[in-house]
Amino acid sequence: MARTAQLVKVDDKQIEMTNLEKLLWPDDDITKADLIHYVFMVSHLLLPHLAGRPLTVTRYPDGIDGDWFYQKDCPDYAPGWIKEHTYPVESKIDGKVTRYIVPRETATLIWLANQAAIEFHPWMSTVNDPDHPDYAVIDLDPAEGAGFNEVKAVAALVKEILDRFGLAGYPKLSGATGIHIYVPLEPKYTYRETSAFAGFIGELVARAVPEMATNERLVKNRTGRVYVDHLQNLPGKTIVAAYAPRPRPGAMVSVPFEWSELEWISPEPFTIRNLDAVLDRPQAFQELYRRRQSIDHLLPLFAQKLQ
Repeated sequence: MARTAQLVKVDDKQIEMTNLEKLLWPDDDITKADLIHYVFMVSHLLLPHLAGRPLTVTRYPDGIDGDWFYQKDCPDYAPGWIKEHTYPVESKIDGKVTRYIVPRETATLIWLANQAAIEFHPWMSTVNDPDHPDYAVIDLDPAEGAGFNEVKAVAALVKEILDRFGLAGYPKLSGATGIHIYVPLEPKYTYRETSAFAGFIGELVARAVPEMATNERLVKNRTGRVYVDHLQNLPGKTIVAAYAPRPRPGAMVSVPFEWSELEWISPEPFTIRNLDAVLDRPQAFQELYRRRQSIDHLLPLFAQKLQ
């Protein structure tokens, strides 16, 4: 395969694009050029979910069928305008400093896409208050033997529980087989508290429909049910951002939806190739960071988990 390179200008930044014909989703004939075009077109929707948040990406230099890796530390070869906006975190184990990229502009996303970064995983807290997330996520993941219809049924129950507690939840498709429900919060709770909150919701769901949902950690004990995962709310854990692609056959995208769409929504139509469907998604999810909710009234219900 011929090696190609070209310079493009994004946000007044010069970026060298390389190997644009590289197949990242070989079975779908989707190239790195297609990924870069997608990221550019959705950057105005993706950036609000990354702004001010340390970012981890997953890179697939040889496509989704090849070796891949998580990248947290900003590479030394990154341009200066990216290095200027990083967030250093010192390891408590060995003192090593990881310089997380904190995206501020479309050019940063395009540079990352050219590095074959497919998934974008932001922190649940910002650099302004890194110890206090401003949302919790309830992650619904079907185990073997459960399907997307079961995921939607469990999502409906999660909404009912949140409604009863006076809390709003914002759902999105995972871009795979699950659903993520974001609960915006006042940024005053610790990760331990927000994880305990999500775990408490998971316990209620598992008790209500034990034949359909579980919070069992052992994969072998989840068969046929939807796993209600709260552990992604712990420090260092992340959930793929809204509008980010997924490294799976079909090149599906994690997109928001509204609760009124739950009955008919499915992940298959929302792909890198079907850009119009992604861009036409309702915008309610973008309200997530403007809404702040208290869970003070719920803390006594799972206080024992915090002891």
